[in-house]
Amino acid sequence: MVLTVAMPRPGLLKGVLAAIVTFLFLAGLSLSSPAQAHEEHRRQQQLAAQQAAANQRQAAATGQMSAEHMHENMGEMMMEPARDRSQMSIAERLLDWLGRLHPIIVHFPIAFFPAALFTAIVGRRRPPFSAPVQFLVVAGGILAPISALLGWLNGGWTLWDADPLLAVHRWLGTGIGVGGLLLAIWAWRRPWEDRGGGMILALTLMTIAIAVQGWFGGALVHGVEHLKW
Repeated sequence: MVLTVAMPRPGLLKGVLAAIVTFLFLAGLSLSSPAQAHEEHRRQQQLAAQQAAANQRQAAATGQMSAEHMHENMGEMMMEPARDRSQMSIAERLLDWLGRLHPIIVHFPIAFFPAALFTAIVGRRRPPFSAPVQFLVVAGGILAPISALLGWLNGGWTLWDADPLLAVHRWLGTGIGVGGLLLAIWAWRRPWEDRGGGMILALTLMTIAIAVQGWFGGALVHGVEHLKW
């Protein structure tokens, strides 16, 4: 009996990749003018946050505030103050709204990649379990870069942040987005390797990175002791 492996249609893969590239390109074009309009506002925010952080460090040094309490309040310092949305252009409002979708969309790659790892491991002994591996990896790889892009919209277009927690969260998330897309291309083009040692290792590293990224995200919102026993 000869086993045949159903190969995915190259045209569909090209269509998916073209859609992602087109989305990123259009987002970049739409950001050109609104990002410039926001840049000065965000720069002033960062300067104010840096000054507030310096003041709190000085207070901590003089014993008026503990270092732990200072960092717990860092997320509040970095929060964008309420703005009069009536003064924002349609493009600015759209990008601001898209950025606020980041906490929603980010849950999908968080679910897809660990599920793909589980099914890939179990599928080595029980082949029926391996059927959804390709779908899970491709779905996660499509949504991971979109989630990273929305994170940039939400956090502002800067290469480094006043809060080191936010800086690590930004760049680790960017790496997860790029790595997820590469994994999706691999799973799509070589589906017969979805239970191989290389794919399992890559999915393990991706799952660990997602867990670390989740800790930083929680620390930004709830403080660095949010998982304290």
